[in-house]
Amino acid sequence: MNRRLVTWLIVGMMPALVSCAATRPLVLGPIGPEKETVSSLPPTGYIKVYSATDQHNDGDTFYYTHSEYSVYSPDNKLVKRVPNAIGIHDEDPSLVELPAGAYTVLARSEYYGMVRVKVIVKAGEQTTVNLEYKKPPAQLTAAEAGDLVRLPNGTVVGTRAND
Repeated sequence: MNRRLVTWLIVGMMPALVSCAATRPLVLGPIGPEKETVSSLPPTGYIKVYSATDQHNDGDTFYYTHSEYSVYSPDNKLVKRVPNAIGIHDEDPSLVELPAGAYTVLARSEYYGMVRVKVIVKAGEQTTVNLEYKKPPAQLTAAEAGDLVRLPNGTVVGTRAND
């Protein structure tokens, strides 16, 4: 009888023993932030070219869209042709994203015809080229004002790049 009692006690106690063992929390290794994915794309910057404008008459309203221009690599290969306007009602020049580097912009100026301008595009920054006649430059410090690129008539094209 003792043997039978012991067997029943063991069988009866099994679920309780198993449930105690199963309530322990699962322990895993430490978790950290996800690894950054490294992009294979080069860092990019932006150019905005205020090229000569073309007049478009839309009934009683005139619109002045910026003329198209081309961007060339240092070895004179065409990188991009930019329409510089979404349509005839778009008077703002296009903001163009390019890989950081040196380029030449070939664009039409208001009074000097086609002009080649060397530009430097830096990652995360915007380079602005102004070929409009007497467009007022952005507010500049005295030091910056002495380091400007100008058309022959004195119109500021942009700030000289520091290589």
